Amino acid sequence: MIKDFSSIFWGHLPPTKQPYQAHSKVNAFIGPSGHGKTTIWDGLRLMLGATSFESKRPFWFYVYPGSNWAILRVAFWNLSVDKRRPFEIEGYREDQVTACCQIYKTKQDSWTKDYYLFDGEFNELTDLHKNPKAYQKAQLTETEYLRKLKNCLGITKEFRNLMSMSPDTVRDVVNSNPNKLFNLIFDLKGTKTYKERYDESKARLAQERINIQVAQGELSDAERNYKEVKTKAERFAEYQRKTQEVAQNELQLRKLEYYEAEFQIEKNGNEADLIEEQLKQEQEKVFTQTAQLEILKSKLQINEQQSLDCSNEESEINEESKSLNTQKGRIETILKNLEIQIERLEKIEPQDLETLIQLRDEQSRQIDELRLKHLEKVGELKEARNRLDELDKNKIPYKKDVKEFRKVLQEAGIDYLMLADAISIRPEMRKWQEAVEALLGNNRYRIIVDSNHYLDAKRLQECYEYGSRVCLPKAERGSADKPPINYPTVRSVLNISYPEKVEGYLKYLDGIYLVDTVEEGHEMQMRGLTSITARGLLQDNDGAIYLKYHNLCCGKLAVEQEKIKAKIQHEKLMEIFEELEQTLQNLTVQLNEWNQVIQNQEELKNLAGIQDEFLEKDLGLQTVLTDILENEKRYQAVKQKTEELNIEKINLKLKESESNNIKGDAEKEIRKLRTRYLTLNEEVIGLKKSLADAIDKLKKFQLNEEQIQFISSEIQTPAFSDLNGNRFTSKYFNEKLNELREEQRDLYDPSVNENIVTVVKAQEGQVEKLKERLDRLEKERDEWEEQCRDLLDQLKNHIKGIMKEYIAEFQILAELLKAIGKGKLEEITPDPETWELHLAIGFDGKKPSPIDGPDLSSGQKACTSLMLLLAALNSQKGEKVSPIMFLDEPKARVDDDRGNEIGQLLQVTDIQYFITHQQGESLKSIDWIDHAYSCSAREVGQQFAKPLIFKRARRSI
Repeated sequence: MIKDFSSIFWGHLPPTKQPYQAHSKVNAFIGPSGHGKTTIWDGLRLMLGATSFESKRPFWFYVYPGSNWAILRVAFWNLSVDKRRPFEIEGYREDQVTACCQIYKTKQDSWTKDYYLFDGEFNELTDLHKNPKAYQKAQLTETEYLRKLKNCLGITKEFRNLMSMSPDTVRDVVNSNPNKLFNLIFDLKGTKTYKERYDESKARLAQERINIQVAQGELSDAERNYKEVKTKAERFAEYQRKTQEVAQNELQLRKLEYYEAEFQIEKNGNEADLIEEQLKQEQEKVFTQTAQLEILKSKLQINEQQSLDCSNEESEINEESKSLNTQKGRIETILKNLEIQIERLEKIEPQDLETLIQLRDEQSRQIDELRLKHLEKVGELKEARNRLDELDKNKIPYKKDVKEFRKVLQEAGIDYLMLADAISIRPEMRKWQEAVEALLGNNRYRIIVDSNHYLDAKRLQECYEYGSRVCLPKAERGSADKPPINYPTVRSVLNISYPEKVEGYLKYLDGIYLVDTVEEGHEMQMRGLTSITARGLLQDNDGAIYLKYHNLCCGKLAVEQEKIKAKIQHEKLMEIFEELEQTLQNLTVQLNEWNQVIQNQEELKNLAGIQDEFLEKDLGLQTVLTDILENEKRYQAVKQKTEELNIEKINLKLKESESNNIKGDAEKEIRKLRTRYLTLNEEVIGLKKSLADAIDKLKKFQLNEEQIQFISSEIQTPAFSDLNGNRFTSKYFNEKLNELREEQRDLYDPSVNENIVTVVKAQEGQVEKLKERLDRLEKERDEWEEQCRDLLDQLKNHIKGIMKEYIAEFQILAELLKAIGKGKLEEITPDPETWELHLAIGFDGKKPSPIDGPDLSSGQKACTSLMLLLAALNSQKGEKVSPIMFLDEPKARVDDDRGNEIGQLLQVTDIQYFITHQQGESLKSIDWIDHAYSCSAREVGQQFAKPLIFKRARRSI
């Protein structure tokens, strides 16, 4: 039976901290129409597998408007009865089993539902929606869920049909005809095994009758096949005669093929001899022209070598000219630079070089020191800029190792909560931000994970050497009494998210007070209390210590304060950086000037050498100019010789082209003749193969060598000529042979051979076997008919037993209504499908009359309808699992007295009821409702209606 129930986003019913408790007897949802009675009532029915609801509403109709999901929860008792728990057969061993149904919209915008079944208590409905993957082990398909309800609680398809009955349908049960009433009671009370075994036996009997029909058809087919086989034997004899004629014509064809192949081989040999003679003449032409081409080739090679020598000499002259011109230009440039350098050096005033170098080195040392400072400030400025950018994006400035570990947890798919993310300072207490975070220290970076991820998180903590705590959620476990203190505690200035996970780690902050001055803290210390000032001085029983924070990370105020500090720090660093950069720039300019002065003094020492170099380079220029004139004369001589060689090469190329044409024509003719020659040889090879094949085929006809050699003479006889003396060809005999084979194929049947006579006899035996099989099947049919009669008798006896029990239950419940009940089972035909259950009842001392007759009033009929169903569900045999019944306003349409009688029925039956009841004055007189839940409509402007008002125990409402 149901222990308790709850929901979230189901209609306008608000979520509650504790589920609603259900009584083992009568539970009523009370209120006027439109106050949500049916909403929660249909939710319970949905949890028991109902698929149809009031006014043909779909199951998602009850989801809270504006939400795309809802969850229903029902807990079932799983207490041991006769040393067995109801759900134990499915592996659930706790004292209760909790079922949940999550209804939600899919990505395709359609509604669906998932079922979950937990061993024990489960109330985390919101977490089930947010993280359904964490509960996959408990998830069931609807089919699996319904199967477990059937196995454990006996909730069958017939029970769900009863559960889906509308109030009008329930009240109309009394008007069912006797046959319909009989089937309804059997569905609710009967054991289906008897009927299933009878139906199976009846189906097997029908199959046996079909088998007999099949056997009769097979016998008929076998007799027909016997006639067909005899016809095939006659056609096979004709096929053998046609085969002999084909063999005779094929022999004549093979002789002609032999003769034609031999004749063609001789013809091809004569043509090949003629081609060999032509090949010799063309090859002579090729040899003559090849010799002429070799001579021309030699002359061309000599010409090309001489041309190459001229070209190389010309390139050499050009390279020398280019080199001389380059030398000329380089010497002229050097002379010009030397002249400028001499003029510049003559203007320089001599100075002490050692003194200049000392001043330059001192300047260089200062620049190196400034550059080092400059690099340090660049790094500090970049770090300050990055920190400011993160804060501008409202990113919390965690330490580097904290950021890295958070990223590791996210990549590992571990859901976590950092203590710093869950706490913040109240805005009006912002001055304590630094002191509170200094006090918390590394505890701010505490990582809280669920138990299913705890071990994985600790492995990662060890791997990445994370220095803060990793722990499980810890809620507050009660609070101790504190002396009245006028100072706020650290805990009192904190706003906390997820208190159920972090409150336990912050409880000690209730014992640390916030004071403005050291004196106030000292006074608290003398009283044995711990305090901390806004600037961070902690005073406790162990003395005093100054706590300094490194960065703020708890809440929005922390980000704002860190942002202000970061901006100030960045601006200061920027001023220092710009001043340092300007100083470095000025010193660098001065250093360059010192280097230039030192370089000038060093160059002044070389003035005399530079003047001597100028005179030497001028002499070299005159020598280069003389060499350039001599090189030009050589170039003209080489150019004239190159032109003469080009004319000679053209004449040689013309002669070479003429010889190549003559040689090419001869080679082309040779290739043509060789191709024909090869073709003839290939034809001869093919003809020889054909001749060999023809000989092999002739030998298959038992012809010897002498007979084969005689074929050439035999071909000249009239047997191989028509009436006009024209010799037949192999083509003629081949066409004739094809015609004969076509006739042969028409007669051929692959299923027929020399064994056809044996087949005829075997077919005759098959007919006899099929007759015997038909006799055996008819005997088996008689046996199944007898078994079917026996199972029908068992089903009838079972039906009579449960109907007798039902009539007794009906009479007992009638007595509770102060009425007399009678019943009788009538067997209309041997088939139980037609049987009828006749019931009669008499109220107020009247003689019992048929329940569907005109003698009963509407109120009496309403009571009788309900009693008919309760008698089917109730059992005086002490069943292990009590059934559950849903009744919509069972007291409607009856007066208070009759209604109280119905209530007494509900109390005495071993059934757990969930009913709806209209609110009214008559409620005061009801003493049979155990648990009542008063429903209320949602008020205008409110998100939800008020929770159900629960009243316990009978006679208390």
